[in-house]
Amino acid sequence: MLFFGFAFMLNTAYSQEEKPRNWTLNGYVKYMQTISFIDIDKDWITDNLIHNRLNFNWYITNDLQFSAQMRNRIYYGETVNAFPQYSDIISQENGYLDLSVMVFEGESAFMFSELDRLYFDYNFKSFQITVGRQRINWGQTMVWNPNDLFNSYSFFDFDYEEKPGSDAVRIQFYPSYSSKIELVANIDAYKKMTLAGLYRFNKWNYDIQFIGGYYKETDYVIGAGFSGSLFKGGFRGEMSYFHPVEQFADTSASLVMSLGYDYTFKNSLMLQFEALYNAYGKKSSDFNMQEFYFLQMSPQSLSLTKYSFMGQVSYPITPLLNATVSAMYSPNDKSVYFGPSINYSLKENLEFSVYSQYFTSYTDAGGEGAFIYWRLKWSF
Repeated sequence: MLFFGFAFMLNTAYSQEEKPRNWTLNGYVKYMQTISFIDIDKDWITDNLIHNRLNFNWYITNDLQFSAQMRNRIYYGETVNAFPQYSDIISQENGYLDLSVMVFEGESAFMFSELDRLYFDYNFKSFQITVGRQRINWGQTMVWNPNDLFNSYSFFDFDYEEKPGSDAVRIQFYPSYSSKIELVANIDAYKKMTLAGLYRFNKWNYDIQFIGGYYKETDYVIGAGFSGSLFKGGFRGEMSYFHPVEQFADTSASLVMSLGYDYTFKNSLMLQFEALYNAYGKKSSDFNMQEFYFLQMSPQSLSLTKYSFMGQVSYPITPLLNATVSAMYSPNDKSVYFGPSINYSLKENLEFSVYSQYFTSYTDAGGEGAFIYWRLKWSF
């Protein structure tokens, strides 16, 4: 709540001053309602979310920047009433620093606030040093990212566009305009350290990268990724190879690999495909929707099964209305995901969206569920 007051004072001060400012403040407010059910003709569960984000950036000098970005979320509805552990799941801290607070919690509602960005960024000649909670994105593909050692995220969490941050020290060096070297040291909520490096360069009109490091004190990892153009479409892929530290002499290493292609037609229709191989996944299993939907993400747990396939179609029906349909399939447990959505721009900074997510399995054990979301988002 203090942050809201701080934001109000900053906006008031800005409206009163005429000289150029060296800081920015922006964000959004969303309201989203969720309807979920297993059978459409049986019980429906309704939940509500008010989601506010504030992004504050202070340009201290031409070379030094400070950033603080905050999420404030109020949950209320039937799941809060029926599932007391829901607030514990939402409030799980992934970073080494505890930058979150449960503002209030009751039987029917709770409010949770967290800083998911809090860092200093310093530039000196060809070097860039960033210290604090930050977004470190090493992924090249669009859905599953084996190279993303620090900020794995779920494709199904569409309401978190900014994606998670990591508590880390990050040094970037740019030998040329088309190449980069990165060194990152990160500590997570379990006090496990990850030390890794990346080298990225451009060759044959492809961005190519190699990574290597020490992952969460359990594995050594090496990997590679690329992105470029093939047959006038986007072609990208990445792989990571993990080998246990404590069993280095044996052959228990595991490979995670994704490959994707997307093509945009002249009428702006876009087709996208991606495949994942995950050695940590199960060869066969009974589908469990809760385990699938609430999977804790890491480059070693991008899926429950070994093979997953994804396809997506997106088309701007009008300049203000965009429609998307996505689908996934895993042959190991015969699970299917289907997710159509639409997004409509009501005004310059006001948009209305409807998303739906349907999960099912064609194994004997079965398991299915559907979620329908409608969202109103105002940006400022």
